[in-house]
Amino acid sequence: MAKVFSKKRQTSILFVVDASGSMGVENLMSKTKGLVFSLLKDAYIRRERVGFITFRGTKAELILPFTRSIILAQRELKNIKTGGKTPLSLALRKALEEIKRELLRERDSELILLIFSDGRANISLSGMDPFEEAVLIGKKILEKEVKTFVIDTDPTWINYPYAKDLAKAMKAKYLKLKDVVEGNIRDIIY
Repeated sequence: MAKVFSKKRQTSILFVVDASGSMGVENLMSKTKGLVFSLLKDAYIRRERVGFITFRGTKAELILPFTRSIILAQRELKNIKTGGKTPLSLALRKALEEIKRELLRERDSELILLIFSDGRANISLSGMDPFEEAVLIGKKILEKEVKTFVIDTDPTWINYPYAKDLAKAMKAKYLKLKDVVEGNIRDIIY
């Protein structure tokens, strides 16, 4: 008999948060921030790496590259402003870049991608339909074998299919924000 030591697999979580005008209604951003704050506390305890991308207007910004500094993540989260259009394909392209970078740095890392959006893309990189473009980029993320969740922030009773269709195209788990806020998202992710 011999002792065999195994290294715990590193987990890296990338938050992609929609900060467009639609997130400014019905306290959507504050609900989203509350959910992300609770996840950040858990990430700190588990020594996970976290990264942060926000998107609004005509740009997607990496506001925090992957780090273990949860304090930095919380500070950046507090400063998120809402307004403008929804450049979803820009955000997904930026997420793909960060995922590739993290996989080079942490080869054995398990990557989790959490996309908080209603999915209603209205800015295109190439001139094609903004949502179709976002789906194409989402499929490239799928190739990286990232555990992906699309959290639909649409507060309306109409139930637009955009976030659900994006999740389906990416083979991601689809969740409604109101359901996640009421439950334990950590149990859902793991």
